[in-house]
Amino acid sequence: MIHNLLLGLPLEEAIRRLHAMGVEPAVVISSATRRPEGVGWLRVVRVRDGGRELTACYFLDRICEEMP
Repeated sequence: MIHNLLLGLPLEEAIRRLHAMGVEPAVVISSATRRPEGVGWLRVVRVRDGGRELTACYFLDRICEEMP
């Protein structure tokens, strides 16, 4: 399923992959990690409606740029 391919990805990468599949996602930024907005890196934490809606949160640690 598509959500398995997108969860945990940097937001920009998830959007790029969805655009390549012809999907234009709406993005919701959550403060669930209780960090000030704009601090850290956005990662996808929820995928809805086949990738048409992504929820992302800021995380302080950067993940590897190489993703499968």
